[in-house]
Amino acid sequence: MRILWIRGKRWLGQVNLDPGRLLGCLLLLAVACTRKVPDTIDRAFTSKFLNARDIEWHFSPDGHWLVNFYMEKFDYMTASYTLDGLLEYFELELHGEEVPKQLMDRVKKTYPEGDVYEVYERNRGNSTEYIFELVDHGRLFGVDFYEDGHSQIIPSDDYRFTSRILVGD
Repeated sequence: MRILWIRGKRWLGQVNLDPGRLLGCLLLLAVACTRKVPDTIDRAFTSKFLNARDIEWHFSPDGHWLVNFYMEKFDYMTASYTLDGLLEYFELELHGEEVPKQLMDRVKKTYPEGDVYEVYERNRGNSTEYIFELVDHGRLFGVDFYEDGHSQIIPSDDYRFTSRILVGD
C-alpha cells in the first residue's frame, strides 16, 4: 500500500506500508488512545480481587469500568465499577448443574427453538440475577432473571453483545 503525503515536509515524501505494518500502526494508535483506569478504581479492584490474573479493562458506554479477569476456583469473571470506584456487580459464567433448573426450564418453555449459549450469575451484593444469552430464530439476545421472579429482555444491540467480536455466519 502506498500512502502519499499531500501536505508536509519534503523528507516525508512517499511512505510505503505493507498491509501488516499499516495494521500494526493502526493498532498502536488505538491502544494509545484508550482511556487509563483511574487509580481509585484500580485500587478498589485489587483490594477486592487479590489474586486476579489476565486483567482486561473496558470503559462502557454507560460510564462504568468493566474488568474481565481470571480467578482460581471461579475461572473468568467480570466486574463493573462506578466512576467513584464502587463495585456495582460481579458476574461469573455458570455451567451444567450450576444453572438453576427452574430457570433453565422456564427458558426452554418460553423459547423452545432457542439455543442457550452462556449463563451468568450476576451478584450485586444484596441481590443475584441470572443472565441467559441465547439465539432464537437467528436472533441473539439475553434474558435477565431477577430474584423477585420477573425477567427482562436484553436486546441484541446492548453493549453486552456489541462489544464482542463475533466470528462466523
